[in-house]
Amino acid sequence: MDVNEVIDRARDSFSVRRVFGEPIQQGEVTLVPAAWVRGGGGGGGGEGPATEGAQAEEKTAKGYGLGVGLNARPAGAFIVRNGKVQWMPAVDVNRIVLGAQVLMGLFLMTIGKQLVRRFLKEDKPFGRRRFAW
Repeated sequence: MDVNEVIDRARDSFSVRRVFGEPIQQGEVTLVPAAWVRGGGGGGGGEGPATEGAQAEEKTAKGYGLGVGLNARPAGAFIVRNGKVQWMPAVDVNRIVLGAQVLMGLFLMTIGKQLVRRFLKEDKPFGRRRFAW
């Protein structure tokens, strides 16, 4: 595959079609989906002398590389009804659950040390002396 062909494909990937999907129309309502799109690319190259001991056909060294990454996630949709446009955001439940888990972990780490000290006090029934011989 030619490097220019890869670049052309990458350029097509970062088009407005990735951000706004094809409009969906049902009756008098038109829905235009939208997404957050981000991406990047990188490449490399090379040419240089071959290592010692290479055969005659392998006297010149070459090396090329190219990579493109694209990430898209739903952002919401524009709803067009009776000439009025309304934005409906997409709700990512996985992000909400992950955020709650992170907050709970931070909360437990913050008060966890105090709870352990409280349970290990000597005057408590679950203290250290209970298990001493």
